[in-house]
Amino acid sequence: MTAPAQENAPAAQPLGDAEWQRLLARERGGLYGVVTMRIYCRFGCPSRPPLRRNAVVFDAPAAAEAAGFRACKRCGGWPVSQPAG
Repeated sequence: MTAPAQENAPAAQPLGDAEWQRLLARERGGLYGVVTMRIYCRFGCPSRPPLRRNAVVFDAPAAAEAAGFRACKRCGGWPVSQPAG
């Protein structure tokens, strides 16, 4: 019998050491998901960082949403583009 968590496993990769340091430093660029909360955030999100074992990396919001995650309510889940000018 397969565990439910594996049936809905995200199409993502666990955080590597460099990505974990970027997440803690709140550097911009990239997305991470929190498996226990089923949300995804941008690396610069002001919310409390997750436990490392609960975090995965996504390439795009569409990949996170396809895996059953929703966007963070604080950061919107994707970096806001800089205004031209």
